[in-house]
Amino acid sequence: MTTGYLCDYAAISWQDGAPYSPTYGDIYWHRDGALAEKQQVFIRPLQALADSLPPKSQLSVCELGFGFGINCLLAADVWQDLPADRQLNFISIEKHPVAPAVLHQLLDQYPFSATDALLHHYPTPFVGQHVIWLAKNIRLILLLDDVESALAGLDARVDLWFLDGFAPARNDAMWQQILFRQMFARSRPGARVATYSAAGHVRRSLEASGFVTEKIAGFSHKKEMLQATRPGTWRPAAHDCGSTLVIGGGIAGHYCAEALSRRGADITMIDCGGPAASKIPQLTVKPQLAVKPELRYRFSLLACRYMQDSAGFHPAPIRWRGQTEEECERLREIAALFPDDIIEGDDQEIILHQAGWLSYHDLVRETKYNRLSGLITTLERQPDSWIVMTDTGLRYEADNVVLATGSNRSLLDQALQVRAIRGQAVSVNTRRQQEILTAEVTVFPTVQGRSVVSGTYARANNIDVDPAETETLLAGARQMLELNETDIKTHVGIRAVSRDRLPVIGAIPDPEALKAANKVTDIRTFVPGLYYCTAFGSRGATHARLCAEQVVSGMLYEPAALELKQQAMLSPARFHLRDRHG
Repeated sequence: MTTGYLCDYAAISWQDGAPYSPTYGDIYWHRDGALAEKQQVFIRPLQALADSLPPKSQLSVCELGFGFGINCLLAADVWQDLPADRQLNFISIEKHPVAPAVLHQLLDQYPFSATDALLHHYPTPFVGQHVIWLAKNIRLILLLDDVESALAGLDARVDLWFLDGFAPARNDAMWQQILFRQMFARSRPGARVATYSAAGHVRRSLEASGFVTEKIAGFSHKKEMLQATRPGTWRPAAHDCGSTLVIGGGIAGHYCAEALSRRGADITMIDCGGPAASKIPQLTVKPQLAVKPELRYRFSLLACRYMQDSAGFHPAPIRWRGQTEEECERLREIAALFPDDIIEGDDQEIILHQAGWLSYHDLVRETKYNRLSGLITTLERQPDSWIVMTDTGLRYEADNVVLATGSNRSLLDQALQVRAIRGQAVSVNTRRQQEILTAEVTVFPTVQGRSVVSGTYARANNIDVDPAETETLLAGARQMLELNETDIKTHVGIRAVSRDRLPVIGAIPDPEALKAANKVTDIRTFVPGLYYCTAFGSRGATHARLCAEQVVSGMLYEPAALELKQQAMLSPARFHLRDRHG
């Protein structure tokens, strides 16, 4: 089903038990054996680099052609023998991913250490970058898109390239010089290229792009194959961000702590208090979608997918009923873009199957990060670190600070114009409600005999209960199910919202660099060690985890979790540039 949101699964037939692509008229690997071929062509150069890694370092591999994931799983096997402070960033690009059932069928034949993790996290084929953790120090970024678009959006410095697409004569698009130029631009000095191909035009295109090539003995009966290197001396990239202070104890702060903790970072979290929206017991996790798959909606879909294995996440289908004929038509058009196992619909409603809700209480209980309390009174840059002081007189020093707070908005740049939006919810007694119901209001599933009803918004910064809003919530819920209104509890939360209702994510630009820039990608200098992860509005439960992953990957100079256009869309610099250019 080809739409702007989805890739088509690969068409696969089987020949003597081996996978074959009718689309490209080629086999997935040499008939003498997948493992032997891939070990010789790809894993040997990976092993050579892995053996030279010092403590607290990382290696980034980018593969053109994920296929059945054999190279990725072989690389993970290499990595399981390395110390935990060496991180593998494995990037792989695939236009036609293998369907999950077919992948499972083949991988059952092999004893890879990371098979279960890959199958468990293997994504729905949404176009874009999927972050998948195969182990604590093995991070797969699976890019589902055509190779030219994927490479154009990739923000990474690569140490080793695997060219493992179908043969050049069968899939010429994978072997174009424009791709090799993009590869060269994203290669670190001394980066290597491994491929089974020995085709003359591949060698010439690699050389014209700046790589130095040589021919070596090929696999099995193949006489020779190519290797290539970007000129320069290769040195392993460091993987140590030092100490980090996360300011904000809500959803964004916890996901920043999660991303840092996964990498073994030294973290301190300060909860600034305040009536954050995260304190509402049940929060919707669903993608923001539209008929036209614009950048912001594809980002939201990928962020929702990344939430599926989060602590505190509870899967539940969302039954979304349109309130007007116009809205019903829009929902029908959205449903038509997806297969029924993702979104199905009829004349009046759609059901989002890959959705659910987040419990902040469960997130905190299951993660158990060290969290302190206090309002920030001083945030000051010293020559080599940040000094932070609280109203309780505590003083902290850290290499990095992440501003993941919406309640303490005085710490944010005034040019962002992050404002407060008040939201009210109630919890009521319900029985056996299993779906999330959305119409004028949203009703959540029953937990310990109660459901949250939410859905009011006001541009205000007070936490006073509004009886009129309470009645609006109850009236909306009564239209969808029977309520027991004998014990009503009210919750009020304040959301931080940016002008364009998108999060503010990333390193904070240096003011002088910002003055000289005409677009976000012009900015190459940033305030040392200071980052934003804020302004999620009503979608923090959906977007914050992937955004935190982006912030931390940038802090450690890893391959970015978000493509370049999505980074620009969420950049803290965007408002400065828009205001300047009108």
